[in-house]
Amino acid sequence: MGNGTSTSSGLLREPPTEPADSKESPKIPAVTILEEQEGDTVESLNVSLPEGIKITGGVKLRDQGYTGKGVKVAVIDSGVDKDHPGFNGKVVKQEWYRSGTPLSRDYHGTHVAGTVHLMAPDAEIYDYRVFGRSGEYSIDRAIALAIDQAIADGCAVINMSLGGPFPFGPIGAAVKRAYDAGIIVVCAAGNEGDDNPLTNEVSYPASYEECVSVAAVQKKDGLPVATFSSSNAQVDYSGIGVNVLSLQPGGGVLRLSGTSMACPHVCGFIACLLSKAKADERPDDEVITDDPTGGGFCGCCGDSAAANVVTNPKPRSDFGITDDASLRKVLNEKFLVDIGIKGPDNETGLGFLSYLSKDELMAILDTL
Repeated sequence: MGNGTSTSSGLLREPPTEPADSKESPKIPAVTILEEQEGDTVESLNVSLPEGIKITGGVKLRDQGYTGKGVKVAVIDSGVDKDHPGFNGKVVKQEWYRSGTPLSRDYHGTHVAGTVHLMAPDAEIYDYRVFGRSGEYSIDRAIALAIDQAIADGCAVINMSLGGPFPFGPIGAAVKRAYDAGIIVVCAAGNEGDDNPLTNEVSYPASYEECVSVAAVQKKDGLPVATFSSSNAQVDYSGIGVNVLSLQPGGGVLRLSGTSMACPHVCGFIACLLSKAKADERPDDEVITDDPTGGGFCGCCGDSAAANVVTNPKPRSDFGITDDASLRKVLNEKFLVDIGIKGPDNETGLGFLSYLSKDELMAILDTL
Protein backbone atom coordinates (compact mmCIF):
# COMPACT_ATOMS: atom_id res chain seq x y z
CA MET A 1 0.00 0.00 0.00
CA GLY A 2 2.90 2.38 0.63
CA ASN A 3 3.98 4.33 3.68
CA GLY A 4 3.68 7.83 2.27
CA THR A 5 7.35 8.81 2.63
CA SER A 6 10.54 8.44 0.56
CA THR A 7 14.03 6.40 0.64
CA SER A 8 16.56 2.90 -0.84
CA SER A 9 17.62 0.28 -3.60
CA GLY A 10 17.89 -3.36 -5.73
CA LEU A 11 18.53 -5.14 -9.30
CA LEU A 12 15.98 -6.67 -11.68
CA ARG A 13 17.12 -9.06 -14.37
CA GLU A 14 16.62 -7.81 -17.90
CA PRO A 15 14.13 -10.01 -19.78
CA PRO A 16 15.63 -12.29 -22.45
CA THR A 17 14.67 -12.25 -26.11
CA GLU A 18 10.94 -12.81 -26.35
CA PRO A 19 10.09 -16.45 -27.10
CA ALA A 20 7.45 -17.52 -29.60
CA ASP A 21 4.76 -18.23 -27.00
CA SER A 22 4.81 -14.76 -25.42
CA LYS A 23 4.45 -12.39 -28.37
CA GLU A 24 0.88 -11.50 -27.48
CA SER A 25 1.67 -9.95 -24.09
CA PRO A 26 4.38 -7.86 -22.40
CA LYS A 27 7.03 -9.66 -20.36
CA ILE A 28 7.57 -9.14 -16.66
CA PRO A 29 11.03 -10.18 -15.39
CA ALA A 30 11.45 -12.21 -12.23
CA VAL A 31 12.98 -10.53 -9.23
CA THR A 32 16.66 -11.33 -9.56
CA ILE A 33 18.30 -14.07 -7.51
CA LEU A 34 21.34 -12.17 -6.29
CA GLU A 35 23.25 -14.86 -4.42
CA GLU A 36 23.34 -18.60 -4.11
CA GLN A 37 25.61 -21.02 -2.30
CA GLU A 38 25.44 -24.58 -1.05
CA GLY A 39 23.64 -24.94 2.26
CA ASP A 40 23.18 -27.73 4.76
CA THR A 41 21.42 -31.03 4.25
CA VAL A 42 17.64 -31.04 4.50
CA GLU A 43 17.87 -33.03 7.73
CA SER A 44 19.38 -30.01 9.45
CA LEU A 45 16.09 -28.14 8.99
CA ASN A 46 14.38 -30.70 11.21
CA VAL A 47 16.84 -29.96 14.00
CA SER A 48 17.20 -26.20 13.77
CA LEU A 49 15.04 -23.84 11.75
CA PRO A 50 16.80 -21.33 9.47
CA GLU A 51 17.82 -18.04 11.05
CA GLY A 52 15.25 -16.00 9.12
CA ILE A 53 12.40 -18.16 10.41
CA LYS A 54 13.62 -17.78 14.00
CA ILE A 55 14.04 -14.00 13.66
CA THR A 56 10.50 -13.68 12.28
CA GLY A 57 9.18 -15.58 15.30
CA GLY A 58 8.58 -18.98 13.73
CA VAL A 59 9.46 -20.95 16.87
CA LYS A 60 7.23 -18.85 19.12
CA LEU A 61 4.36 -19.06 16.62
CA ARG A 62 4.58 -22.86 16.61
CA ASP A 63 4.77 -23.00 20.39
CA GLN A 64 1.51 -21.03 20.58
CA GLY A 65 -0.23 -23.14 17.95
CA TYR A 66 -0.12 -20.73 15.00
CA THR A 67 1.13 -22.92 12.17
CA GLY A 68 -0.98 -21.87 9.19
CA LYS A 69 -3.36 -24.80 9.60
CA GLY A 70 -6.43 -24.43 7.40
CA VAL A 71 -4.84 -21.61 5.36
CA LYS A 72 -4.26 -21.91 1.61
CA VAL A 73 -1.23 -20.02 0.30
CA ALA A 74 -0.68 -19.37 -3.41
CA VAL A 75 2.92 -19.26 -4.64
CA ILE A 76 2.98 -17.68 -8.11
CA ASP A 77 6.50 -18.35 -9.29
CA SER A 78 8.72 -20.70 -11.32
CA GLY A 79 7.33 -24.01 -10.08
CA VAL A 80 7.75 -26.05 -6.90
CA ASP A 81 9.29 -29.48 -6.37
CA LYS A 82 6.31 -30.89 -4.47
CA ASP A 83 8.12 -34.19 -3.87
CA HIS A 84 10.88 -32.57 -1.83
CA PRO A 85 10.69 -34.27 1.59
CA GLY A 86 11.02 -30.90 3.28
CA PHE A 87 7.47 -29.97 2.21
CA ASN A 88 5.93 -32.91 4.08
CA GLY A 89 3.22 -33.25 1.46
CA LYS A 90 1.90 -29.70 1.93
CA VAL A 91 2.09 -28.75 -1.78
CA VAL A 92 -1.47 -29.80 -2.59
CA LYS A 93 -2.07 -28.39 -6.07
CA GLN A 94 0.01 -27.45 -9.11
CA GLU A 95 -1.08 -25.46 -12.16
CA TRP A 96 1.10 -24.06 -14.91
CA TYR A 97 0.56 -21.32 -17.44
CA ARG A 98 3.64 -21.57 -19.65
CA SER A 99 5.15 -24.26 -21.85
CA GLY A 100 7.14 -27.07 -20.24
CA THR A 101 6.62 -29.26 -17.22
CA PRO A 102 5.16 -28.07 -13.89
CA LEU A 103 8.61 -28.21 -12.29
CA SER A 104 10.84 -25.59 -13.86
CA ARG A 105 14.59 -26.06 -14.02
CA ASP A 106 14.82 -22.83 -12.06
CA TYR A 107 15.06 -23.26 -8.28
CA HIS A 108 13.46 -19.93 -7.43
CA GLY A 109 9.92 -21.22 -6.83
CA THR A 110 10.95 -24.15 -4.64
CA HIS A 111 13.13 -21.89 -2.48
CA VAL A 112 10.33 -19.32 -2.08
CA ALA A 113 7.69 -21.96 -1.29
CA GLY A 114 10.12 -23.59 1.12
CA THR A 115 10.33 -20.43 3.20
CA VAL A 116 6.53 -20.14 3.27
CA HIS A 117 6.35 -23.75 4.47
CA LEU A 118 9.06 -23.34 7.10
CA MET A 119 7.23 -20.27 8.48
CA ALA A 120 3.76 -21.87 8.29
CA PRO A 121 4.32 -25.66 8.32
CA ASP A 122 0.64 -26.62 8.29
CA ALA A 123 -0.48 -24.23 5.55
CA GLU A 124 -1.44 -25.76 2.20
CA ILE A 125 0.67 -24.51 -0.70
CA TYR A 126 -0.89 -23.97 -4.12
CA ASP A 127 1.79 -23.84 -6.81
CA TYR A 128 1.05 -21.70 -9.88
CA ARG A 129 3.96 -21.75 -12.32
CA VAL A 130 4.06 -18.67 -14.55
CA PHE A 131 7.67 -18.67 -15.75
CA GLY A 132 9.08 -20.23 -18.92
CA ARG A 133 11.56 -23.06 -19.12
CA SER A 134 14.44 -20.86 -18.03
CA GLY A 135 12.44 -19.44 -15.13
CA GLU A 136 13.62 -15.95 -16.07
CA TYR A 137 10.51 -14.24 -17.45
CA SER A 138 6.75 -14.35 -17.56
CA ILE A 139 3.90 -12.56 -19.32
CA ASP A 140 1.16 -10.46 -17.80
CA ARG A 141 -1.64 -12.73 -18.99
CA ALA A 142 -0.11 -15.81 -17.33
CA ILE A 143 0.27 -14.02 -14.01
CA ALA A 144 -3.27 -12.61 -14.16
CA LEU A 145 -4.67 -16.08 -14.87
CA ALA A 146 -2.74 -17.51 -11.92
CA ILE A 147 -4.11 -14.83 -9.59
CA ASP A 148 -7.66 -15.53 -10.75
CA GLN A 149 -7.15 -19.25 -10.19
CA ALA A 150 -5.85 -18.55 -6.68
CA ILE A 151 -9.08 -16.63 -6.02
CA ALA A 152 -11.16 -19.50 -7.37
CA ASP A 153 -9.21 -22.03 -5.29
CA GLY A 154 -9.95 -20.12 -2.09
CA CYS A 155 -6.40 -19.05 -1.26
CA ALA A 156 -6.15 -16.63 1.65
CA VAL A 157 -2.66 -15.31 0.83
CA ILE A 158 -0.77 -14.91 -2.45
CA ASN A 159 3.04 -14.71 -2.63
CA MET A 160 4.55 -13.08 -5.72
CA SER A 161 8.34 -12.88 -5.59
CA LEU A 162 8.48 -11.32 -9.04
CA GLY A 163 8.38 -7.86 -10.51
CA GLY A 164 9.01 -5.42 -13.31
CA PRO A 165 9.44 -1.65 -13.66
CA PHE A 166 6.08 -0.93 -15.30
CA PRO A 167 2.45 -1.53 -14.28
CA PHE A 168 0.69 -4.11 -16.45
CA GLY A 169 -3.08 -3.72 -16.78
CA PRO A 170 -4.10 -7.41 -16.59
CA ILE A 171 -1.98 -8.00 -13.48
CA GLY A 172 -3.23 -4.86 -11.76
CA ALA A 173 -6.85 -5.79 -12.49
CA ALA A 174 -6.32 -9.33 -11.17
CA VAL A 175 -4.64 -8.01 -8.02
CA LYS A 176 -7.67 -5.76 -7.46
CA ARG A 177 -10.00 -8.75 -7.81
CA ALA A 178 -7.97 -10.66 -5.23
CA TYR A 179 -8.00 -7.69 -2.88
CA ASP A 180 -11.76 -7.28 -3.26
CA ALA A 181 -12.16 -10.98 -2.44
CA GLY A 182 -10.36 -10.43 0.88
CA ILE A 183 -7.11 -12.09 -0.20
CA ILE A 184 -3.78 -10.77 1.10
CA VAL A 185 -1.36 -10.19 -1.81
CA VAL A 186 2.29 -10.11 -0.71
CA CYS A 187 4.96 -9.03 -3.24
CA ALA A 188 8.73 -8.56 -3.37
CA ALA A 189 9.65 -4.87 -3.46
CA GLY A 190 12.34 -5.44 -6.10
CA ASN A 191 16.12 -5.66 -6.30
CA GLU A 192 16.89 -2.37 -8.05
CA GLY A 193 18.62 -0.77 -5.05
CA ASP A 194 21.68 1.39 -5.59
CA ASP A 195 22.47 1.95 -1.88
CA ASN A 196 21.12 5.48 -2.18
CA PRO A 197 18.05 6.12 0.01
CA LEU A 198 17.09 9.16 -2.04
CA THR A 199 16.46 7.30 -5.29
CA ASN A 200 13.07 5.83 -6.14
CA GLU A 201 13.02 2.31 -7.64
CA VAL A 202 9.44 1.29 -8.34
CA SER A 203 8.48 -2.32 -9.06
CA TYR A 204 5.15 -3.87 -9.97
CA PRO A 205 3.01 -5.61 -8.80
CA ALA A 206 4.50 -4.66 -5.39
CA SER A 207 3.77 -0.96 -5.94
CA TYR A 208 0.05 -1.48 -6.47
CA GLU A 209 -1.99 -0.03 -3.60
CA GLU A 210 -3.62 -3.41 -2.97
CA CYS A 211 -0.32 -5.26 -2.42
CA VAL A 212 1.85 -5.69 0.66
CA SER A 213 5.32 -4.66 -0.59
CA VAL A 214 8.26 -6.32 1.20
CA ALA A 215 11.85 -5.04 1.32
CA ALA A 216 14.89 -7.12 2.31
CA VAL A 217 17.05 -6.66 5.40
CA GLN A 218 20.14 -8.44 6.72
CA LYS A 219 20.50 -10.84 9.68
CA LYS A 220 22.63 -8.39 11.65
CA ASP A 221 22.25 -6.18 14.69
CA GLY A 222 19.79 -3.43 13.83
CA LEU A 223 18.53 -5.34 10.76
CA PRO A 224 20.19 -3.06 8.17
CA VAL A 225 18.51 -2.90 4.78
CA ALA A 226 20.09 -5.00 2.02
CA THR A 227 21.93 -2.79 -0.46
CA PHE A 228 20.06 -4.38 -3.38
CA SER A 229 16.58 -3.80 -1.92
CA SER A 230 14.50 -1.30 -3.88
CA SER A 231 13.41 1.87 -2.12
CA ASN A 232 10.17 3.68 -2.86
CA ALA A 233 7.13 5.13 -1.12
CA GLN A 234 5.18 1.93 -1.72
CA VAL A 235 7.39 -0.28 0.50
CA ASP A 236 5.23 -1.46 3.41
CA TYR A 237 7.32 -3.83 5.54
CA SER A 238 10.63 -5.65 5.54
CA GLY A 239 11.74 -9.25 6.06
CA ILE A 240 14.96 -11.27 6.12
CA GLY A 241 16.29 -11.43 2.56
CA VAL A 242 20.05 -12.06 2.71
CA ASN A 243 21.69 -15.50 2.71
CA VAL A 244 18.35 -17.21 3.33
CA LEU A 245 18.37 -20.99 3.80
CA SER A 246 15.49 -22.87 2.16
CA LEU A 247 14.67 -25.87 -0.05
CA GLN A 248 15.98 -26.58 -3.55
CA PRO A 249 14.60 -28.90 -6.26
CA GLY A 250 15.70 -32.50 -6.04
CA GLY A 251 16.25 -32.48 -2.29
CA GLY A 252 18.58 -30.59 0.00
CA VAL A 253 18.78 -26.88 0.64
CA LEU A 254 20.66 -23.79 -0.49
CA ARG A 255 21.05 -20.13 0.42
CA LEU A 256 19.79 -17.27 -1.74
CA SER A 257 19.43 -13.51 -1.35
CA GLY A 258 16.87 -11.07 -2.71
CA THR A 259 13.58 -9.41 -1.91
CA SER A 260 12.24 -12.66 -3.40
CA MET A 261 13.46 -14.34 -0.22
CA ALA A 262 12.14 -11.64 2.16
CA CYS A 263 8.64 -11.81 0.68
CA PRO A 264 7.81 -15.42 1.71
CA HIS A 265 8.93 -14.77 5.30
CA VAL A 266 6.19 -12.15 5.52
CA CYS A 267 3.72 -14.28 3.55
CA GLY A 268 4.26 -17.28 5.85
CA PHE A 269 4.01 -15.06 8.92
CA ILE A 270 0.66 -13.74 7.70
CA ALA A 271 -0.53 -17.30 7.04
CA CYS A 272 0.25 -18.13 10.68
CA LEU A 273 -1.75 -15.12 11.88
CA LEU A 274 -4.68 -16.20 9.70
CA SER A 275 -4.72 -19.66 11.30
CA LYS A 276 -6.38 -20.44 14.61
CA ALA A 277 -4.59 -21.83 17.62
CA LYS A 278 -7.93 -23.17 18.86
CA ALA A 279 -9.39 -26.35 17.39
CA ASP A 280 -12.78 -24.84 16.49
CA GLU A 281 -13.52 -24.05 12.85
CA ARG A 282 -14.28 -20.47 11.88
CA PRO A 283 -17.68 -19.75 10.25
CA ASP A 284 -17.70 -19.79 6.48
CA ASP A 285 -17.72 -16.49 4.62
CA GLU A 286 -20.79 -15.64 2.62
CA VAL A 287 -19.71 -15.56 -1.01
CA ILE A 288 -21.07 -14.98 -4.46
CA THR A 289 -19.59 -16.79 -7.44
CA ASP A 290 -18.51 -14.67 -10.36
CA ASP A 291 -16.24 -15.09 -13.36
CA PRO A 292 -14.04 -11.97 -13.42
CA THR A 293 -12.31 -13.08 -16.61
CA GLY A 294 -15.49 -13.23 -18.66
CA GLY A 295 -14.94 -16.85 -19.60
CA GLY A 296 -11.25 -17.21 -18.79
CA PHE A 297 -9.46 -20.50 -18.40
CA CYS A 298 -7.39 -22.15 -15.70
CA GLY A 299 -4.26 -22.33 -17.84
CA CYS A 300 -3.81 -26.05 -18.31
CA CYS A 301 -7.18 -27.37 -19.44
CA GLY A 302 -9.16 -24.41 -20.77
CA ASP A 303 -11.97 -24.75 -18.23
CA SER A 304 -13.76 -21.68 -16.98
CA ALA A 305 -12.44 -20.47 -13.62
CA ALA A 306 -15.02 -18.72 -11.45
CA ALA A 307 -13.83 -16.59 -8.55
CA ASN A 308 -15.39 -16.44 -5.09
CA VAL A 309 -16.05 -12.88 -3.97
CA VAL A 310 -16.48 -12.42 -0.23
CA THR A 311 -19.63 -10.46 0.65
CA ASN A 312 -19.73 -10.97 4.42
CA PRO A 313 -16.27 -11.88 5.73
CA LYS A 314 -15.95 -13.49 9.16
CA PRO A 315 -12.83 -13.16 11.33
CA ARG A 316 -10.30 -15.62 9.97
CA SER A 317 -8.17 -15.90 13.05
CA ASP A 318 -7.74 -15.30 16.75
CA PHE A 319 -6.53 -11.80 15.77
CA GLY A 320 -9.83 -10.79 14.11
CA ILE A 321 -8.35 -10.48 10.63
CA THR A 322 -10.89 -10.38 7.79
CA ASP A 323 -9.10 -8.56 4.98
CA ASP A 324 -6.07 -6.46 4.01
CA ALA A 325 -7.11 -3.45 6.08
CA SER A 326 -7.70 -5.43 9.28
CA LEU A 327 -4.45 -7.32 8.71
CA ARG A 328 -2.44 -4.10 8.44
CA LYS A 329 -4.03 -2.80 11.63
CA VAL A 330 -2.99 -5.95 13.51
CA LEU A 331 0.52 -5.92 12.03
CA ASN A 332 1.08 -2.25 12.79
CA GLU A 333 -0.23 -2.45 16.35
CA LYS A 334 1.23 -5.77 17.47
CA PHE A 335 4.09 -7.06 15.33
CA LEU A 336 6.06 -4.11 14.00
CA VAL A 337 9.67 -3.36 14.93
CA ASP A 338 10.86 0.06 13.76
CA ILE A 339 14.27 -0.19 12.09
CA GLY A 340 16.44 2.11 9.99
CA ILE A 341 15.29 5.73 9.98
CA LYS A 342 12.90 6.38 12.87
CA GLY A 343 9.34 6.07 11.65
CA PRO A 344 8.22 5.08 8.13
CA ASP A 345 10.88 5.22 5.43
CA ASN A 346 11.23 4.14 1.82
CA GLU A 347 13.90 1.54 2.55
CA THR A 348 12.19 -0.59 5.20
CA GLY A 349 8.61 0.70 5.07
CA LEU A 350 6.86 0.84 8.42
CA GLY A 351 9.39 -1.61 9.85
CA PHE A 352 10.34 -5.25 10.30
CA LEU A 353 7.60 -7.82 10.94
CA SER A 354 8.13 -10.41 13.67
CA TYR A 355 6.09 -12.30 16.25
CA LEU A 356 8.89 -11.55 18.73
CA SER A 357 9.17 -8.56 21.00
CA LYS A 358 12.00 -6.18 20.20
CA ASP A 359 14.02 -7.53 23.14
CA GLU A 360 13.47 -11.15 22.03
CA LEU A 361 14.42 -10.20 18.48
CA MET A 362 17.64 -8.47 19.48
CA ALA A 363 18.59 -11.39 21.75
CA ILE A 364 18.40 -13.77 18.77
CA LEU A 365 20.38 -11.37 16.57
CA ASP A 366 23.11 -11.26 19.23
CA THR A 367 23.63 -15.01 18.80
CA LEU A 368 24.13 -14.88 15.01
